[in-house]
Amino acid sequence: MGAQLLLGEAMGELDDPRFCGEVVRFLVAALDAVKPAFAWVGADGPATDDTNLDCVLNRRVRDSVREARNVLRGCSWTTVCPEQLSVRLGGPDALAATGAFHQVVPLSAGGVVLQATETVAEYTDNAVRDVFEALHPVLPPGMPQFDPAHPELRYFPADASRFGG
Repeated sequence: MGAQLLLGEAMGELDDPRFCGEVVRFLVAALDAVKPAFAWVGADGPATDDTNLDCVLNRRVRDSVREARNVLRGCSWTTVCPEQLSVRLGGPDALAATGAFHQVVPLSAGGVVLQATETVAEYTDNAVRDVFEALHPVLPPGMPQFDPAHPELRYFPADASRFGG
């Protein structure tokens, strides 16, 4: 199972900790009893089946979906990591210990919800880098290329398979 929730700036609450916290609580409640393959929440991606990394790595959606339990499809302000990949990253405690996340919430059925910053507005380039550093071992390989069709996409400009910190 996969899901996306795209928050628009027109909502006007992307800097409100209460609003952002409620969004994450909603996501956790919606996914807690299932084994999600991937989900994300952000204001930085296309409102399509493509993820930010699908776009900048020129990955086909069907390949990305098929490989979702082996390679994380993308990362955003809040990312849902499937259980298989969470285990490869050391589990919820190890992910929390990276310091890259405001909140790490284990899901009852498996997987974790990773909230990078308290609010969407705080998801700066530094936060994008921190999330990339924490998740790079399970991100797809390849050097991201700017996608002029989606200038709003947030990503760290490095090949995850060659990243050394």
